Amino acid sequence: MKAGKGVAGLLLVAAFSLMGCAGSPIQLSFGNSTMGTYVEADHSLVQKGSGNYAAVYFLRPQTERYMGATDNRLTIDVDKEQLLKLVKSEYTLVHLKPGEMNVTIKSLTIAGPFREFKKMKRTKRFEFERGETYYISVEPVDGEFRGTYFLPHLVDLAAAKEKSRFMRARGLAKKVPLHSPDSDPLLPFWPFI
Repeated sequence: MKAGKGVAGLLLVAAFSLMGCAGSPIQLSFGNSTMGTYVEADHSLVQKGSGNYAAVYFLRPQTERYMGATDNRLTIDVDKEQLLKLVKSEYTLVHLKPGEMNVTIKSLTIAGPFREFKKMKRTKRFEFERGETYYISVEPVDGEFRGTYFLPHLVDLAAAKEKSRFMRARGLAKKVPLHSPDSDPLLPFWPFI
């Protein structure tokens, strides 16, 4: 009889401790962020204030299948300084100072015959002009046994709108979304499910 009361007491304690977590989101902090998309506001090329900037959207579309470590959050550096972290199926807007700059995409993949983790990075040079809006889609490239890496591609407004239909806007992109704010990008075919 005593063993039954001990188990019941243990289950009761476990239930109360889980109830404390139910009302608050779990946040795993790494640096100054949680696990979602975020922009480093103190980056040297982020323009604050006036309209003397280039508006740059960074989009990371959903992939057609699960890709393991490649699905993790990407790091995007601009001129060798971390600008943002970007999660799959999200996009954000950054106001950058005009000029030429290198955009580097850093990711993690599994590669080689022994399926080991490997850090990947690819860089592409862009020129951003003041008053212009740019859309950079970050796309995976399957390097087969060498692993998957990501390349930034400049796309036009129509392609950006199409890609963003099923994506979540983050940061400044919430104020200026690419898709209609009244549509739910996560449930595009709700009546058919």
